This record gives sequence, C-alpha cells and structure tokens, in this order.
Amino acid sequence: MAGLYIHIPFCRKACHYCNFHFSTQLKNIQPLVDAICQEIASESLTFQHPLQTIYFGGGSPSLLSNKQLSQIFEAIQQHFNLSEIQEITLEANPEDMNLEALTYWKSLGIERLSVGIQSLNNSELQWMNRSHTAEQAIKSLELAKDIGFQNFSLDLIYGSEKKSLLQWQHELDWVLSVGVNHLSCYALTIEENTPFGKWAKSNQLIAPPDEHAEMQFHYLGQWAAKNHWEHYEISNLSKPGHQAIHNSNYWAGKPYLGIGPSAHSYFGSSRRWNVSNNAMYISGIQIGAPNFTEEILSQNDIVNEFLLTQLRLNKGVNIQQINILYPGFEEFKRPIIEKLKKKSQIIEEGGYWSIPSAARFLSDAITVELMIDED
Repeated sequence: MAGLYIHIPFCRKACHYCNFHFSTQLKNIQPLVDAICQEIASESLTFQHPLQTIYFGGGSPSLLSNKQLSQIFEAIQQHFNLSEIQEITLEANPEDMNLEALTYWKSLGIERLSVGIQSLNNSELQWMNRSHTAEQAIKSLELAKDIGFQNFSLDLIYGSEKKSLLQWQHELDWVLSVGVNHLSCYALTIEENTPFGKWAKSNQLIAPPDEHAEMQFHYLGQWAAKNHWEHYEISNLSKPGHQAIHNSNYWAGKPYLGIGPSAHSYFGSSRRWNVSNNAMYISGIQIGAPNFTEEILSQNDIVNEFLLTQLRLNKGVNIQQINILYPGFEEFKRPIIEKLKKKSQIIEEGGYWSIPSAARFLSDAITVELMIDED
C-alpha cells in the first residue's frame, strides 16, 4: 500500500514563518494543474503500488477552483486503482471554506480536512500574515460540520512571542469544544529565508528562549493525557482511532509518490524530489523531461531514516528491526543507549527504544546521537 501526495504551490499571502515552496502569482494556477495531471499520467506507468491514501498539500490546495480540483481527481481516477483508498485529505484554509467549495469537496470524496488555523489570536494571526481571522476559523469549522464533514485535523502553532501559556491553554480547550479528532501542533521556528528570518537577522524580531516553546509543548502532552488523546507523534495528536493514515505511512517507511513542484517521493531504496520552481517544473513536464533529483539510499541512509521517523513516534524504534537493517547496531550503539538511559532520554521496554514524554522536545538531538555516520 502506498500514498499519493499532490503539492499545490500557491497561497493568497506569504506567511512570515513559512519556508515551503509556494507562489502568490495565482494567474499561473491552470498551467500548473495541467502539468500535475501530465505527471500523474506519466508516473502511473512505473509506480505500481496500490494507493491507500491521497493527500492534497501545499501551499493552499483549497485555492483551486472546483474545475481544477476535479481535473486532478479525474487524472488520478484514470491512472490509478482507487479501490483500496482509505483516506483522502485536503489542506484547507478557513477563508476558502465556503458553502459551495465544501459541498463540492465532499462530492469528490474528500472526507478529511486539514485546516490551517494556527492561532485563535487575531493579533498573532496578523503578525504571522495569515489571511483569516479567528472568527473565520471558528465559523469555517461550524459550516463544514453542518455540511457533513466529520474528520478534521487542525494545525496550531505554539511557542511564538505572541502566545502566552494561558492563551495556548485556551486554544486547546477550544479544540475540545468543537469536536475535532486530530491535531498537528508545531513549534514556531525562525527559518533563514523567511520574513521572520530576515527580521531576526536585523534584530527586528527577538525569538523567545527555548524554554517558552518547551513549556507549551509539555503542556500539550499533559492536555493530551488528561483528555485521553494519543500524542502518537511529536507534532501529531488524535483521539483513539483517528491517527492520520497518510502521515503514519510516511513514518512507517511505506512508499509514496509526490506530484508537483518540490514534491518528494520515497521508494524504499531511493528518494526523489521535484524541482522547487514552478516554471521549470511545467516546462520539464511539457517536454517529457521532468526536473527532479534522485538519491539512492545507502545502508546508513536507510538506518538513519528509520531512526528519524521511528523516534518521533510514541512507540519508538523496534530493536529487532533495526538490528536487521544494520546487523550489530544494538551492540555498536550500546554505550550511547546506556548514556541516554541514565539521562532519562531513552526508555528500553518491550523490545523498543522510545523517548519518554519529558524528553521528547529534545528528540532531534537525541536521534542524532544514535545515527550512523557516513563512511
């Protein structure tokens, strides 16, 4: 089973924190949609895995017109067997979630919406250069539920200088009140090639200390435990039985095909990523010479990828499985494991190594210690 990811690289505005590939030149959407459909047709000839999930990400896929979204769906249906599909997700922004759009999305078979709310504080939303207000976010969810959507994931950002712990607590309380079943929560990071990054470089923006985000992250874990949510991945939480299938397959190492500019694909022994340039992507598709970079994964790459994904999960790394991927791994890394155990940064239980909740905010640094250096 595999996943299909469609990258729609357009947004109404450039969020000040965003480092993903996107464009605000909306007049170029149709040529890009045509190229995406061509790439779907081309890649279907060699990507033979049955699809379990389809995910429209971006950018802002909710910007697409009904006709454009339908065009992509028709291409997928024409070239892939969808009989085993279990989840179709569309990333949507509140300002795009009107009655006509929501009704049409549902008619296409989209049953899961990933809504980019980010904050319920209008001051923070303006500071981040978001296109919606808190009021729009609340109303968009109410409208979607009225139309019959039941499967929602909400994106929230914590750790900014604009968000106090009390505000974060209020936002999570609101999540309980609206009846959604999944959350993706990200600590605000200041990326170099973003407005925030440029402001930080010129001292116009002073990031709060790491403890600010860490405190809010730990509260998130406490909130999840108290309300019987599963904090199953560092940035993802759900009610029991509502884990994101598409993203969970990423973390499980299952193959996926990425379509569109900057989209990534993974085939088990190799990975590939399309050019992060809309014009180059379109021209390459049109002449039958798509622009992408491909990397054949070494044994060390595969092991490190396994560590990076598995240690983000609540259950952690299967010790037997990593010893199969890299014979002798456990013996080789035993001194590091024992050191991390003494620091309460790794737990060994039931055949797994996992990062306890109190140390999960440091997971990246912990994972690096266990990774295999390239020869």
